[in-house]
Amino acid sequence: MSENKNGKENHTNLQVGIIGLGFLGGSLAKSLIKTDIVKGIIAYDKNLESLKLAKEENVITDYSTRIDEKFYDCDIVFICIPVKYIPDTMIELEKFVNKNCIITDTGSTKKSIIEQSKKLNREFIGGHPMVGSERSGYKTSKELLFENSYYIITKSANSTQRAINLLKDLILSIKAIPIIIDENKHDYITATISHVPHVIASSLVRLVKQLDDENEIMKTLAAGGFKDITRIASSDPTMWESICTENKDEILKVLKNFKEIVNQFEQEIYNSEEIYNFFDSSKKYRDSFINKKINGNTMPELNVSIKDENGAIAKVATILSENNIGIKNIEIINNRENNYGALKIVLNSYEQMEEGYRVLNKSGYEVKKNI
Repeated sequence: MSENKNGKENHTNLQVGIIGLGFLGGSLAKSLIKTDIVKGIIAYDKNLESLKLAKEENVITDYSTRIDEKFYDCDIVFICIPVKYIPDTMIELEKFVNKNCIITDTGSTKKSIIEQSKKLNREFIGGHPMVGSERSGYKTSKELLFENSYYIITKSANSTQRAINLLKDLILSIKAIPIIIDENKHDYITATISHVPHVIASSLVRLVKQLDDENEIMKTLAAGGFKDITRIASSDPTMWESICTENKDEILKVLKNFKEIVNQFEQEIYNSEEIYNFFDSSKKYRDSFINKKINGNTMPELNVSIKDENGAIAKVATILSENNIGIKNIEIINNRENNYGALKIVLNSYEQMEEGYRVLNKSGYEVKKNI
């Protein structure tokens, strides 16, 4: 690392360490090794097969089945293991890295990690990439996992600006969006928008299992909306056991609020006006998510109605490409119960969204702008 004329460090030729080369750690390695600022990655994992495969694929430059001196030259080390193991691993790692090395984590809860970080004699900064999958293991990891996703940085009393700047530069280099949140707010926020939804999704799956008959008719018909909202119930149970154990206080607070909403709906179900208001207010608030700005970032989107036929997506992509409209992200909407169209396209700017809307309409497509 060097400094530019403004005194800010130029982050180049960074040596990165990754503790835990599973789905998240593997995806992080695949993303970082393709950037211009990372020169090498050393990884630790108990699974030697995963380490060897990553080395063969040139995703990492070295590996170890122990946390040892091989991590000494790292500028930053990411700890990508279940939350309950992170605090002790931080202390173990400190023995082997140099005094300027920054330690960070990817845990989705922060209370115990931040407390343990106060014992470290070096810079630590909490991190939490808002990505996930129902899959696990290095073989399922994806290079593009972090693109356009939010990556939370938890700022605490012992977070230096140097550590924040370095982590932000790495986050931006993998095309993720850094969001800084106070450590005391993080766990309550993630309990509300991530942890409790997982509990609810798993509860809904258990409900169908409990109420279904021997012919499994409910299971057979559980497609569309039900399948969409319960997809996360297929996530790694080991990870979620760890998360719920670590963040139980915040989860219980949020569950209390959730139960109050359900109880209120039970009381109002006999009143058609109240039922309408229940769904209408939720719809309006949910629709407002589309244009929510965080750190100045927005996601201009088009929803396109297309037929279920070969080449349908390619035709839309070709029309946009021929008009110099770049696609930032594209998603097939499998459930049409509550969605307009079957294709969601994220574009690079609102100008391109407007142009895309115009050319697709001209080509005969039904299009809706999400603004």
